Amino acid sequence: MTILEQQASKYILEKDYAISVSETECSHRVKPVVLFNYMQDLAEKSISIIGEQYSCEGLAKKGYGWFIIRYRIEFENYLSDLKNINIKTESRGCQKSTFYRDFEIYDNNSKQRILRAVSSWFVVDLAQKSIVNIEKEYPEFLQYTPREDDLQLKKLKPLTQVTKEKFFEIRYDDLDINNHVNNTVYISWALEALDYKFRKNHIIKSIDVYFKRDVEYGDKICSQVYIDEENSATEHLIKNANTGDSLCLLKIEYKKI
Repeated sequence: MTILEQQASKYILEKDYAISVSETECSHRVKPVVLFNYMQDLAEKSISIIGEQYSCEGLAKKGYGWFIIRYRIEFENYLSDLKNINIKTESRGCQKSTFYRDFEIYDNNSKQRILRAVSSWFVVDLAQKSIVNIEKEYPEFLQYTPREDDLQLKKLKPLTQVTKEKFFEIRYDDLDINNHVNNTVYISWALEALDYKFRKNHIIKSIDVYFKRDVEYGDKICSQVYIDEENSATEHLIKNANTGDSLCLLKIEYKKI
């Protein structure tokens, strides 16, 4: 997967983002959630260019909304003191009910690639809480075609061991335009279950995320983690503390520093 090698089209969009001091953690690296928020912002801009009917506003007219389901993110150069980054995204098309999108992020100073990512999305009927078959609903939409260098979305297993857990109350500021918790908040909840020393001494190499259910204002969240010190990896479960429902699974691999 190398977006730069693809011929420019309405399916590819790039944008520069300036990194502020408030978006940087104590290790002088940009906070992971900041990068994911910018990726989400560019995804929304990209889908609007493809067609108004696919935009968040266009889908909302039909009572639909975009929901991300899976992420595979690989960090190549998680650089410190980033000032300005370039994010590229490519709409790869749909296969039945699943839409695929790729990302790349570059440091505008060194021109090094920071990360690449693949993501999968559903269009959801918000009233019925059902998945829309994109191919049937929008037959003219670009069809997904795999490539040899594509990143592969990983299957995540349920958590069987718990090292630590932490509880959260959902804030109003956690909600997105669909009145559900923004997907990047789940990643923040997962990382917050780790202690300061672990976060300080490790750099993220890869993140796999599987969003299973949405959650709304008023629910209480439990973030559980199993820490595999030997392999520098963590496995996470975000669940609804009130109902016990599994909301999100994550696996994160690290490099010690």
